[in-house]
Parts: sequence; C-alpha cells; structure tokens
Amino acid sequence: MNYQVTQSDISLLKQGTQEIFLKAELLNSSYKILDSLEGQIISDSYSQDNESIQRRCYSFDLIVLNSSFAIGKDKKIWMDKRVRVYYGIKSLRTGEITWYLLGIFCYVSMKYTFSLQEKRLSVTCADLMALYDGTINGHLAGYGSSNNPPAFASQSITIPAGEDIRSSVLAIVKEAGIENYIIEDIRKPVPYDLTFETGSTYADIWTKIRDLYDSWEFYFDADGTFIWRKIPTCLDEPVTINDSLLGNLIISEDTDVKFDEIYNVTEVWGKVLELESKDRYADTSTYKNQVYDVHFDSLSSWQDVDNLTQLAFKVTAEHTDAPMFTINGFSPTIPIYDGDGNPLKANVLKKDTVYVFRYRRLTDLNTVPGALFLLGQFQCYGKYVEKSKDCPFSVTNLGYEIPQSLDFNTLSDDAACYNQAQYLTYQSTAMKDTIQLTSLVIPWLEVNTKVEYTPRYNHVTSQYIVKNISWSTGEGTMSITLYRFLESFSYVYKSK
Repeated sequence: MNYQVTQSDISLLKQGTQEIFLKAELLNSSYKILDSLEGQIISDSYSQDNESIQRRCYSFDLIVLNSSFAIGKDKKIWMDKRVRVYYGIKSLRTGEITWYLLGIFCYVSMKYTFSLQEKRLSVTCADLMALYDGTINGHLAGYGSSNNPPAFASQSITIPAGEDIRSSVLAIVKEAGIENYIIEDIRKPVPYDLTFETGSTYADIWTKIRDLYDSWEFYFDADGTFIWRKIPTCLDEPVTINDSLLGNLIISEDTDVKFDEIYNVTEVWGKVLELESKDRYADTSTYKNQVYDVHFDSLSSWQDVDNLTQLAFKVTAEHTDAPMFTINGFSPTIPIYDGDGNPLKANVLKKDTVYVFRYRRLTDLNTVPGALFLLGQFQCYGKYVEKSKDCPFSVTNLGYEIPQSLDFNTLSDDAACYNQAQYLTYQSTAMKDTIQLTSLVIPWLEVNTKVEYTPRYNHVTSQYIVKNISWSTGEGTMSITLYRFLESFSYVYKSK
C-alpha cells in the first residue's frame, strides 16, 4: 500500500544537498536474502506506470567481477532469483540513511558486453506480475483441447455465472500460490460463465474478471503484495505533497498539449443478449399500481424461477420511480434495479420497447425472494457526455462533441456500459490535461496519488494526480507526468 509520509521524509527533501544511496538485495524465490548487488551496479533506471499491470520496472548495469555473475542455477543470475531494491537518502543532520523500498523484481533479460576496459552485464527486470502474465511464468497447465478427452483431462477452466467476484479473484490468487494480497470487494457476481482455454495465464483470468465492470485494477505493490481495487479517484485522499514543497524541488517543466485522441462523448456497445433454454420472453406486459406483471404458463411460483434466469418482455407503459415486478401475480412483488443495484428512476423503461432483465435470488432477504436487474435491450449500451465546466475539452467549453464509439462485449448490462463510457471519457479528457516535470527524486511518491502544484506557464495552483514516474539513481532527478484533478467530473464525485 501507499507509503505513509512523515515529517522526517519531508525534511530529507528540504536538505540543500542530497547524498543518495542504492541498496539491491539478491533474494531466493522464498524472499530470503542471499547476497547484495549494489556494490557492482554502476547505473540503473526505475519507473512506475499506472496504466500497466506490470506497474514497476527496473533495469541496471553492473560490472562483472567473477563467475558468480554468469547465468546459471547456482549463480546470482537465474530465473528463481529476485532483486529487492531500495533508494536511500542520508540525513545531513544525523548521518543516518533512510531507505525507501522501490519494489521486488524478477530477471527478464540479460546482455553481456565485453571490452578491454570492462565486463558489463545489462539486466532488465519486471515486478512480480511477470510471474503470472506469461512473461517468465504464469500459464495454467493441464487443459487439453480434445473433443473427447479422457476422464483425467480438462478442456478448460470455467468460472460459473453467479459466483461472487471477490471469491473468484481470491481463488485464482490462491491457485497461483500468492500469499500476500489485498482484494477489495466489488459486491457483484460474475454475470455469465467465463471460460479460459489452454494457454491462458493467471493475468488473463484477472483481466477478464476486471473487465466485467468499469475502472478496476490489479497489480503488485512495492513489497510484493497483490492488490485488487477500484481505481482511486483521489476525491477524499489528502495531498501527498503540497505546492510549497514540490515547487522547490522542480528543475524544469514541460507542458506538451496534444489535441489528438481527445473525446468528450463516449458510447459503449456491450454484450449482445441472447435468451437460452431456461430464459423466458413475453411479448406484452401490464403495469398497474407501480407493478409490471408478465405471464408465463410454465411457472407457478418464485421457486420455479432459476437464479440468473434472463427474462425479456415488452414494456407497455412507462413507470414512476422504483417500479416493482411479478410473474403471474406471484406474491410478494419484487423490486427492479439497474445494473448497479439501484431502484430504477422514473421512465427508464420506454413504452413499446423490449428489455432484458436478469432475475437474481437475494438469499440475505427473507421477505423478498429476489430482484430483477435491468440488462438493457438486446444489445447493452451506454452513452456519456462530458459537461464539466472545469474541463477545457468538455462539450460545455468546446461547444461541440468529439465522439468515440467502442465495443466492450464483456459488459453485460446498460449500467456497466454507461459507467465504462463515463470512465473512458474521463481518461480521454481529464487525463489528457497533463504536465511533465523534472524534479529531485521523491522516492516515496506513487502513481495514482494526489499532489499540489503551480505550473510556471499559467501560475494557477491546482491539484494533480501522478500518472507515471521514472528516474536513474545516479542522476538524482526524476521525471513525473501529472494530470489535473477535477472534482467536478461526475466520474470523480459520483464514485464517492
């Protein structure tokens, strides 16, 4: 998780000069310290990027002193070795070095260079996600493709519809052998069967689960903990570093404005909804006393309706807030929700239009057997228009629309499509309002955290979100990309 900044950390940055250090511990696959590498490292490069599942990357050059730096099972360079890297700043007052953990990394590629002057080894590393996304490991084994497999063979792995998403993620995390994890609860089920064929990786599964709903992320943090969480809007988070401090650390500023790939309107087309054998369709309905009623001959009580059954019917009248639903007059009536689990607002369902719903049993409510969740028409759809007055690229400020239309066949209801459209519009407007800084290294700074800064080009103090960072230890300076934080974006304030 994010580093907890103290006054001591701030004081180190305020020193007139900085004496910096590097510590690189060689670990085995159980994270036991085997040796130290920093004495041989002559240059390095570190980066974080909030848009990559391999969030942290590290590369370094070292001088080859002896045969222990050859590639081999009993050497310092091998597939089962890890490198844990720290950045250190020495206090001019106490003489003590404060160490900041940058990450735990796996070897990915190596290159030897020999000359009359030296023997050099260049190493590229990735964070622990490389063990699960297929970079150096992570493919699931034991899934054949035979049409008539023997009893001991499996053709695929399936996560069934209705399974709790957090439970599904947790099961895959444990299957992967990951012991340290923090998994936030999305409080939603897997909406349809997810099948993964031969060759899939653990990251493929997490990605497909993540993409069932909008704006979730997974990655490994600096100490090797697997994180699954909602992408933070930073609405309620404090400023990590204020303008008075950050302004004194800045060496240069570069504002590079680009008008390509900016979209202030996004429409998202989701999954095509197909009725299966257990699903039901009615070509009419009645609406009376705020209750929609449809007729199905084969059903005699709520107990006859299977969990996650899709029900489609033509709406014959528009409704008020929070409409209810029943089949053949069954008692009690059940609520109709949108995909986010909120009661429908008035007139969401339009007259003479066919809609598809999913019936979901609510086992925690004894008085109501279930609820009906709106999926949409026969193809899920959502459209979002950015109107924020604070966004320079919004329809309000530009006076015209710049639309994009995208397919997301993983999204299975209108609400998910709308939420995704809202987030993608945020990405293609707010996150395009960026600024690049070069500053002294702030080793505890993380992506997706909030800072305060006054750009030199306009002198307007604003809050920003850290998008990516990178530096080389030897240079003592870092590059930071920020995008402007705007509370008026509905993606931000509605996520509270």
